[in-house]
Amino acid sequence: MGFWLKKLVSAWMLPLPLALVAIGLGLWWARTDATRKRGLRVAFAGLALVYAAALPPVAHLLLAPLESGMTGYQPDGAPVTAVVALGAGYHPVAGRPVTGQVSGASVVRVTEAVRILRLHPEARLHCTGWGAGFAGSNAQAACDIAVALGVAATRTVVHPTPRDTEEEAVAIAGAVKQGRVVLVTHASHMPRARALFEHYGLQVRVAPTGHGSGTRIRWTLIPSSNDLGTTSGCVHEWLGRLWLLLKN
Repeated sequence: MGFWLKKLVSAWMLPLPLALVAIGLGLWWARTDATRKRGLRVAFAGLALVYAAALPPVAHLLLAPLESGMTGYQPDGAPVTAVVALGAGYHPVAGRPVTGQVSGASVVRVTEAVRILRLHPEARLHCTGWGAGFAGSNAQAACDIAVALGVAATRTVVHPTPRDTEEEAVAIAGAVKQGRVVLVTHASHMPRARALFEHYGLQVRVAPTGHGSGTRIRWTLIPSSNDLGTTSGCVHEWLGRLWLLLKN
């Protein structure tokens, strides 16, 4: 129950749903003379919110702090027990290749995990992520991608039940009793993921990937659907950090 409540609340706190609620309420109030001005102000605020969220400078200013200091993984000579690729979306459709069964974010993560696994022949690849109601799981599909890229199936471990980052941390902590874990996830997600994995007693080396912020801000007032998605992802991360802070 707590998982679904958290998902529901966080989903409606993202820019686009918030804006749609504001626009809808505003137009409803604007139907009558008594509340027309207030309704129009609320509807305009909703439009302004979604416009601002879709601007490249806003997306960059929200994303850059999340990715700050997140440089690529480099081995330091110490042994590694596990390379962990966190899940990021699963949508199986018959006839599609295995790379089309998961989100692009999942493909990026498992590809980076395979690269790192080749640097550590002593390690095993742990893939996480549930099936979200579909047959199979994100974890199994990710490990299948790794095998297709040349990783021996005996070096893969599937964790098909975790539904969020905290559950992923619990699953890995139960499977990896000692040794270092290389954690692979998107750079913007890494600070929160690392905090959760360390909270459950894991020795973590970070391996951020999927960076989205560049070195320069695109100063333009032309909105972009891609930047709206980036802003929404950043808001999701900041809400996740807030939730973690309140829990602890």
